[in-house]
Amino acid sequence: MLKKILFTGIVFAIGTSGAFSETNEERFAKAMEKYKQTGEFQNCIINNQIKRTRVLDDIHIIFEMNGNRAYLNTLDSKCPNLGFERSIKYTSHGNQLCSTDVITVVRPHDTGAPCFLGKFETLEKLPSKDD
Repeated sequence: MLKKILFTGIVFAIGTSGAFSETNEERFAKAMEKYKQTGEFQNCIINNQIKRTRVLDDIHIIFEMNGNRAYLNTLDSKCPNLGFERSIKYTSHGNQLCSTDVITVVRPHDTGAPCFLGKFETLEKLPSKDD
């Protein structure tokens, strides 16, 4: 069974401030302020548990899951235009997304080159500063 899922993370900004002025490094650092990396890895995550994806740069994607869980995927190598477009699609086989699967960058008029996922690192959500 092939299951095709499209996740988008398009952010619109006007002028020189906003999401487009934020560098990939700043976006990664800001997102990771909310998590502690555990050093624990999984090869696969369950598709229907994915609540949201957050593309941070050309190599890092956070998969936010149901049940307040999250995983950081560090791709095997840089994926061209991933950090700029911040939108991916993938086709999974069965009900899991695995480190052996391929993603592609969704662009306005085409798709980018295939990019290979890495292992999924379990992230521990840190208490918010408001708690």
